[in-house]
Amino acid sequence: MWKTRSRARWIGAVTAGVLMATTFLTGAATAASAQTDSDGWEVSPVRALRGQADLTGVVAFGPSDAWAVGYTGGNSTVSTLTLHWDGTRWLRIPSPNRSARENWLFGVAGTSPNDVWATGYDIGPDGKHRTLVLHWDGARWRIVPSPTVEGQDATLNKVVALSPTNAWAVGSTIAWPFTGRTLVQHWDGRTWSTVASPSPGTDGLGSFLLDVAATSADDVWAVGDYDTGDGTMRTLTERWDGTRWTVVKSPAPGEGSLLSSVATGPRGQVWSVGWQQDGAEQTPLVLRWDGDAWSAVDMSGLPADASLGDVRVVGSNDIWTVGSQAGQTLAAHWNGDTWTASPSASPGSVANAFADVATIPGTNCLWAVGQFTNGDLGRPLVEHHCE
Repeated sequence: MWKTRSRARWIGAVTAGVLMATTFLTGAATAASAQTDSDGWEVSPVRALRGQADLTGVVAFGPSDAWAVGYTGGNSTVSTLTLHWDGTRWLRIPSPNRSARENWLFGVAGTSPNDVWATGYDIGPDGKHRTLVLHWDGARWRIVPSPTVEGQDATLNKVVALSPTNAWAVGSTIAWPFTGRTLVQHWDGRTWSTVASPSPGTDGLGSFLLDVAATSADDVWAVGDYDTGDGTMRTLTERWDGTRWTVVKSPAPGEGSLLSSVATGPRGQVWSVGWQQDGAEQTPLVLRWDGDAWSAVDMSGLPADASLGDVRVVGSNDIWTVGSQAGQTLAAHWNGDTWTASPSASPGSVANAFADVATIPGTNCLWAVGQFTNGDLGRPLVEHHCE
């Protein structure tokens, strides 16, 4: 069984603010330009930042407008990190930090260049994690108040925006002795409010939501995992139907399993990726929604030890997933029949990983972000791919 003890590495990462530590690595190096072959991914240089840095989310509005978010800092202070692509280079844009200790960003989404959201957490006066939401209005980032839970740790992991008056963010609250509850918040154009969501696991480690995506205002999906009651974690998928959130049954193979990302696409497509525990090994997991039920997708072509961090639906037979494998970045493409690894750069001599991937509207290109290390401090990684 995938018990509490074997999952402690991931749980500890969440409390420290590093989502899914098995995929999003901590370490560093100097950002350097490296290029793969013409069919692969190419590193887009990022100016070196003082201290450690990591990129956890990316969104694009066109060839000359994209955002990447994450965090940067050292042992005593962690600050929000927002980078903007102007068509030529990535530039750090000032972003607020409410806490003098820790400020983390994990997700970014938006409806236009003047309506961008970033989510994460910071540390409140009571020493607890509190939800952190930033908004870009085309001129500056500002903190937008969001509900938190007094006396508990609260984190918002990812966000999806459908319109300027409709956005969702998901995460978890944690109460002693570390039992998670799902956390869902909604933006109505004026305020963020907490919306009731199921927590099927109420014992042991509890329930967690890690990502959110939507096909429409009345069809929103969130994924994560929950404790079955004995420390064994199982996949969790929840759906908003315009009225309420409900749990949707999903395959939970292996001796434990987790869904790290969910994405939607044309014609109501919904895909989710994560991993499952197979003895002492973690193997990739890919699920697809057919309109009635979730089913596992053939993983032929994916490395058996791959960690999948994100998925993106481009078209009916055009799916991308990114993550890491054996300390190297991993990007793979689904053509409707099989997965094929796409050559990607790994500039770090010790470890490299992708955390998020985004399509670039109006092009056949994508951005992927993450982190690489040469063994000292972590450095942000950005790579670009075009068909």
